[in-house]
Amino acid sequence: MPINNPMGDHFNPPSNLSQDFEEYWFEDLEVDELFWQTNKPKEESIPWRKISLTEGRNLKTQKIYSFQRKTKVFQKI
Repeated sequence: MPINNPMGDHFNPPSNLSQDFEEYWFEDLEVDELFWQTNKPKEESIPWRKISLTEGRNLKTQKIYSFQRKTKVFQKI
């Protein structure tokens, strides 16, 4: 027989203010798409824009960086 545990039987869904991210490889993004290097919004979450097959622009500093094609990146859903 199952044990009834009211203190442990609650459902705690994520807040509707939380941001959902989907994981991609850098090579799978189209040029000019936005991406993030982390899927944790509490950390410093700086958006990037893909500008070529191997380069992305940090939108905060406007500097261009090279990325490996198999780098994991995230996009907001």
